[in-house]
Amino acid sequence: MIFTWDWENTCVVYKWWHVKTLPGFLGTLFSIMVISMFYEFSRDWISKWKIKNHPGVAATSRTKLQYKLKGSFLYGFQVGFSFMLMLVFMTYNGWYMLSVVVGAALGFYIWGDNAENRSMLCH
Repeated sequence: MIFTWDWENTCVVYKWWHVKTLPGFLGTLFSIMVISMFYEFSRDWISKWKIKNHPGVAATSRTKLQYKLKGSFLYGFQVGFSFMLMLVFMTYNGWYMLSVVVGAALGFYIWGDNAENRSMLCH
């Protein structure tokens, strides 16, 4: 793979996501941006869920276990989501990389005020 700004005949992560036309390219840029924004939304939502649902000291072991299981599932979702965005970045297409960054910036602007949600990390 080499870094490029060419958009014609590019494949984005999946075989079926093959960009061949200008409208398809523009739709792809928009879709990647929205997906990246949704990643920031999910990070914020998960962070708020953890704060709201954290079991107290007096919580039962069952409550603590349920919290741990749900938190683990949400963490796995977040890691998987971030890896999919990483794969978009690894197309080495400057347009798609820029779309991820713009989506992350917009998503952070909208949902990124949570202190625990300060940066876009792979995991």
